[in-house]
Amino acid sequence: MIAAVLTLAFTGVTTIFQARVASDELRQSREEVRRAERAQAARITFWTDRAVHVRNGSVDPVSDLTLAFRLSEVTIGGIRRPLGRYVGTFPGIGPCSELVIEKNMLELELKPVSPHMDLQVAGVAFFDSNGMEWLRTTDSLTSPPAVKDWEGDLRTSDEQDVRLTKPPVVKPASPCS
Repeated sequence: MIAAVLTLAFTGVTTIFQARVASDELRQSREEVRRAERAQAARITFWTDRAVHVRNGSVDPVSDLTLAFRLSEVTIGGIRRPLGRYVGTFPGIGPCSELVIEKNMLELELKPVSPHMDLQVAGVAFFDSNGMEWLRTTDSLTSPPAVKDWEGDLRTSDEQDVRLTKPPVVKPASPCS
């Protein structure tokens, strides 16, 4: 009788242990799937210097790329004063490529943009090679994009639309993985 009770108790403990192992394996499998889904999107980056750069560091193209950035000037007190905003859509970026928009390709109120003005990217939305939509901002990468209301996010009462006067330059980017 004691042996039967011990066998039953041991079987119950074994079942609980097996269930926990299976749960951990399922969690790890889901994390691997999420990492694989994000692999290409994680290789889409952007930065600004004298230009806006959007880089596709993956070996697959991205499509329907929407770029949003703000143009501002830094006042003598170091305060950024928004002047204009840009939201534009491009067919995409090929594998291992970089899209570049230089300040001399921009116009604000029909005047060329000053090289002293500052560029700040709000985000880049795109579709990866699997057809998943992504939104990359300075602090997140989400799919599907939770919020992409750049009209509201970027617009202040005195801002104008920034126009692109020339097509962006697309050049090879390396390294690429």
